[in-house]
Amino acid sequence: MLITKLHITPPGPQTVHRSELFEKLDAGLKAKLLLISAPAGFGKTTLVSDWVLQQKILAAWYSIDASDNDVTVFFSYLITAMRSISPDFGESALTLLASPNQVSKESILRLLINELFALPEQILLVLDDFHLITNHEVVALFAYFIEHLPSNTHLAILTRADPLLPIAKLRSQHQLVELRLADLCFSVNEIYSLFNRKLNIKLSLPEVQSLAGKTEGWIAGLQLVALSLRGNENSAAFIQNLKGDNRYIMDYLIEEVLKIQEPEIKDFLLKTSHLKQLSAPLCNAVLERQDSQMILERLERNNMFIVSLDAERKWYRYHHLFADLLKQRLFSTDKSTITQLHIKASAWFHESKLHSLAIGHLLHIKKYEDAIRLLSETGEVMWEKGQHSSIMEFGDLMPSEVTIKYPEFCLFYGWVLITSGQIQKAAPLLASAEAITRNRIATGEAEGSPTEHLKKLLGKIAVAVAYQNSFLGRPDIILEYCHTAMANLSEEDPLWFSWGWYVVGMAHLANENIYESTEALKKALAFGKQSGNIYLITTIGITLGFNEGRLGLYKISYERSAGLLEFMKERGYGALVKTDWTYAVLYANMAAIQYFWNDLEGAFENIEIAHNLCINEANITSKVLVLIFYSVLLHNQKDFAGAGKKLKEIEAILQKNKVAPVLESMYVGCNATFLVHQNKLEKAHEFLEEHGVGAGKVITYTNEYCYISYALLLMAEARMDEAFSLLTQLYEMACAQSRIERMIEIKIFFSIIYQTRGEKEEAMTSLIDSLRYAAPDEILMYHLNYLEQINSLLQEVFRKPLAVKVELPKLFLEKLKRAVDSRKIQPADNSGLTIREKETLELMAENLSNQEIADKLFISLNTVKTRLKNLYVKLEVDSRTKAVEKAKEMHII
Repeated sequence: MLITKLHITPPGPQTVHRSELFEKLDAGLKAKLLLISAPAGFGKTTLVSDWVLQQKILAAWYSIDASDNDVTVFFSYLITAMRSISPDFGESALTLLASPNQVSKESILRLLINELFALPEQILLVLDDFHLITNHEVVALFAYFIEHLPSNTHLAILTRADPLLPIAKLRSQHQLVELRLADLCFSVNEIYSLFNRKLNIKLSLPEVQSLAGKTEGWIAGLQLVALSLRGNENSAAFIQNLKGDNRYIMDYLIEEVLKIQEPEIKDFLLKTSHLKQLSAPLCNAVLERQDSQMILERLERNNMFIVSLDAERKWYRYHHLFADLLKQRLFSTDKSTITQLHIKASAWFHESKLHSLAIGHLLHIKKYEDAIRLLSETGEVMWEKGQHSSIMEFGDLMPSEVTIKYPEFCLFYGWVLITSGQIQKAAPLLASAEAITRNRIATGEAEGSPTEHLKKLLGKIAVAVAYQNSFLGRPDIILEYCHTAMANLSEEDPLWFSWGWYVVGMAHLANENIYESTEALKKALAFGKQSGNIYLITTIGITLGFNEGRLGLYKISYERSAGLLEFMKERGYGALVKTDWTYAVLYANMAAIQYFWNDLEGAFENIEIAHNLCINEANITSKVLVLIFYSVLLHNQKDFAGAGKKLKEIEAILQKNKVAPVLESMYVGCNATFLVHQNKLEKAHEFLEEHGVGAGKVITYTNEYCYISYALLLMAEARMDEAFSLLTQLYEMACAQSRIERMIEIKIFFSIIYQTRGEKEEAMTSLIDSLRYAAPDEILMYHLNYLEQINSLLQEVFRKPLAVKVELPKLFLEKLKRAVDSRKIQPADNSGLTIREKETLELMAENLSNQEIADKLFISLNTVKTRLKNLYVKLEVDSRTKAVEKAKEMHII
């Protein structure tokens, strides 16, 4: 990172202080955005830097260049600029930006916005040369940043062209202050002050007026006129002969300026014009001389369109337009030296570990082989730091026939292409990388690299290919490359070893081997935590928690999700887990488990967090999962309209997007189940047939959700034999994979079928089996959902557990009995209280503490507190005592 880009350039002694413009700029401190937009050479940077320093404004400065067209680079510089005001600003966000598996950028921006909001003072963030940002993603994210900017933060954008930001909207909201070309042009008085007082070049008022007319107050032109007039005996004649438009004036004046320079200075100017930043060591290396520091200081003293970038006078830059004209002159007069100048500059930047600048110089002169060799050395570091846009940009500039010969760069360029959705473009890169690497290992032609390095490279490539095929639904190929990856990677590199185990887990999951998938993901998580990569950890944790839930390990799954959120908070990302859609599935998983535990308030609390996180920004998988879980909760509360609305949202998504088959199956299963529960059997039939569900079809783990609902429909239609046959097949599949949650549900269905046949003993046996499966993780909702059909059998279990030969934990039976009994309690008329709130009130009346109530109801302490808050609002009281008194007055308890 070039810290010089974050330095407020102090105005030189010749600067004309523009107090009238200062007043306009001051107004920008009452608005969100101060926009200074004008062509090159109108003094935008000098004006704002002078204003900031003269007015002693608390400001951070960021001078943008073309290499900043990368989301990670841009916002890393922005955060670092802010640290000149608040040293610890954006610590978490910087870590997130540097991750190879990035969270949504909007979430990172929300972290930054929250930190800005917490700052105690009014601050100004200045972005100079914003027109150099052409990356649409950067611009869109920055627009989001502006939209949500807190009132204590103000932006100043200096640009040659209006950016694609919500300028019109800000203007209509009176949140925009603008300075444009007409504001920035020097007036006659300012030109007179510049020449006669600041530059000590004596011009008469008529000469100044003439000069103002010819230059139209163009500050760059005026400065070049001043350089040309030095030593000129006849200033009046010079000004009189000056004519033409701005470009003509600039070309003419650059000729005049160069003509009066000593050959040594002229040569220095021309041959350093291709450098975006200049330092004495860099110029010495490029020009093979030792006196560059002296020359740079001399140029600055003579106001030769050079700007100091730091207080120590170590780094400088030319005014952009001046540099452009110098480069044009060099190209027309000494084209042969340009290539060597770029090569020397690249070598110096490479030695100084400023690799992106080194690569940029090589690409400028189309030294593709040299550039890609350097990219091969630095590509992994760039990838690990999250500089994916830079990798993409360099890869896109490189001829494919060159790229394809370098497996190291192909690996990371291919990975970035996959994550951006360009899977087909990535395929030949990864195929070439694999073929070359295997050939080098086989033939021993390591080209200076040890065989161990090549094996590691092959392992990484195999991970990338497996990752690629996970998007294409090819489990056999995924597993094949997983084996290659794990054979060539080691625990010494926990990041890649974790990725290896993750794709192994995904391969097993694609092959419907959930247990094997879960074991692989556990190993992936352990190594992921060693790597410290929070997004890898999160990705693994989400998949692992989902798997454990399918295995009926609800307590472990819930603790996995809650523990992962706690892990994130301990690492300083507490705000992130409630602002980024990545974590929506964790909250949804906890909500689903709480639902099956009959903790409905806790479930609603978490599903609402998940829904808010993912509704606008999430990927399709997260959004559909959350909407499915939300619809189930709403349907359970008899909110059929709300549940239907969520299903409609899913339907709209499915019409426009291709999602994983298991998600579509879950949606179909939920919709059909809801229709059956509402006794809309004909509609359920039509819906299932529409989605290809019916007798005689192949049943897999993927479409199992559909066939559970189909079995429920058959039972509702009294087609018990068909339902029993289908459920037997489904039960065998669930047993084979130890999927406890499905085994519980099917055993309940068996019990219902046996009852309709009058086979009470078999019905009781099946019910006891379902209870035995549910007991270890206290899974209640499957039994509560079918309470009407199985209640008589459950009451027998509650009354005479020994008589029915059931060995179940007493606490589990007590918890289930309490849940069953509460289903019979009707809420008091007109009270507006839920059943759960009413039972909490009853326990409050017994003077139990919050913790005792939580223990009694088998819910969390937070859930009790949430119920109390709701009770106070509904009863219009502010204490426990008043709530109990009011409830007794209303005959609620």
